[in-house]
Amino acid sequence: MRTKHFLALLFPVVPGFFLSGDLLANGGGYLTGGVSSSGSLTGFRPAETEKIRILEESLTAKLGPNSAKVEVRYRMKNETEGKTTVRFGFPVEETGRGESFDEDGDGIDDLPSLEGLDPEYLPKPHRELGYCRNYQVTAGGRPLKASWEGEKRGKEDPLFRHLAGWLVSELPFGAGEEKEVVIRFDSVYPKDVRWVSDDSHTGASVFKYRLSTAACWAGTIGKGRIVLEPDGIAPEELRVIKPVNRFRKEGRNWVWEFTGLEPTLADDFEVETQPVVRTYTRYDGDVPTTYAKRGERWTLAHTNYGIRASSTLPPQGDHNYEAENLKQWEAWAEGAKGPGIGEWLELTPVSPKPLVAISFDPGLDGGDDDRYANNGRPKKIRLELNGEHTVTMNVPDSPEEFRQVIEGYEKPVEKLRLTFEEVWPGKKYEDLCLRNLRLHVALDKKPEVQPAR
Repeated sequence: MRTKHFLALLFPVVPGFFLSGDLLANGGGYLTGGVSSSGSLTGFRPAETEKIRILEESLTAKLGPNSAKVEVRYRMKNETEGKTTVRFGFPVEETGRGESFDEDGDGIDDLPSLEGLDPEYLPKPHRELGYCRNYQVTAGGRPLKASWEGEKRGKEDPLFRHLAGWLVSELPFGAGEEKEVVIRFDSVYPKDVRWVSDDSHTGASVFKYRLSTAACWAGTIGKGRIVLEPDGIAPEELRVIKPVNRFRKEGRNWVWEFTGLEPTLADDFEVETQPVVRTYTRYDGDVPTTYAKRGERWTLAHTNYGIRASSTLPPQGDHNYEAENLKQWEAWAEGAKGPGIGEWLELTPVSPKPLVAISFDPGLDGGDDDRYANNGRPKKIRLELNGEHTVTMNVPDSPEEFRQVIEGYEKPVEKLRLTFEEVWPGKKYEDLCLRNLRLHVALDKKPEVQPAR
C-alpha cells in the first residue's frame, strides 16, 4: 500500500530579544541579526539594550492542545543618567507551509535557506505570520508599533535555520526611568503528522522558549517567575524536557523562580505538551471508531451517541447539514438567524462512561481554505456534563482538530450539551459549522488492532 506522510512543521516563535555580538559576557547569550555561514549574525541589530536592565520578568504560558498563549511582563530600568531609545527585536521562526511527502520522498524536508522559497510561504509585513500569531507589545499600558524585518541568509548554523526575521520596536527611556513592558503572542507547536491509510503517527508537541536571548540587556535578570499552565491538555501529559531541576510542581502548574540570573543557552526551555500519539481508525459501515495510544495510555474515540441540535440549516441541493453528519466526517450547520450564538448540540451516549476528552474539527471544510473561512466556526463553547459539571472550551481559529481534556469529573456521562457562546465569524456566511464530533474514553488494556500496511 502506498504510504503518505504529511508534515506540518509549525515551528513556534522564539521569544526574547537577540543579542548584539559584543555582549556575550552579559550572561552567555549568542549572536544578533541574521546568521551568516561564518556563524556571526549580520542582519538586524538591537541598539542601546546594554543600558537597560530587566529588574523583573514574569512569564505565563497557557499550554493548549495546539498552541500556547504566552504573556511576558518585564519591569525594566534605564541604569544610565541620560535619555536613550532602545531598539529591540522579537525573533520569529517560520518554515514552509503545506509540505507534502510520499514514499518517494518528494517535498521539502527542511529549509536551510529562505532563498528560492515560494513567496507564498514567506512571512510578510502585511500578512499575519503563520506561527507567531496575535503579537502585541505594550509599554506602560500603551501599544508599541512592531515592524517586520525579514532575514536574508544562505548557509547558517542549524540552530537558526528557520529564523525568518524580527518584529522590531523602539522604546524611549528617560534618565533612570523604569517601565513595564508586556509582550503577548500565541505560539503554535511544532507538529509532525504522518499517515498510512487510516492510521496516523503524530510526533510530540513541544513549546520552546529562548530565555538566553535576554543576555543582551544590562546585568542580570533581577528576579523572575515562569509558570507553565495546562489549558485544555492533560496535566499529567505535560513534561519539562529541559532545563532539568529548575521547575517545580505547584498544583496543576509547573513553576520556576529565580533571582540574579545571567541567562545562557542552558536556561532555554522545552516543554512537551502532548506525547507521541498513534491512532488506528476502523469503520463499521460509514461510522469510524479510533483507537489512540497517547504515550503509554490507550483511549477510544467514538460516535456511539444519540444527537439533537437546537437548529439545522435546510438542505441545499443534494447536501444536508443534519447533526447526524457529525458521526461520519460530514458537517453540521446551525440554521438559526444570526451567527449561531446560543445554539446547542445535545449528545446522549449509548453506553455512558467517564470521558477523558471531547474533540471535533471546526468549520465546514478543513481542507479548503475558502470554505473554511467563509462559514462561522466555534470560538467559545460551554460544555455541560450531566447538567452538573461545566467546562469552558476556548477554540482557536484553526481547521485542525480541537481536543478538550475533561478534568475533575469521573462519573459516567449520560448527557452532554455544547452551547456556542462565541463564534469566529464567516467571511461570507453566518452559518456556524463543525465536523467529526467524537467522545474519548479510557481503555483498561491495549486493544486488538492491527496496524495498516
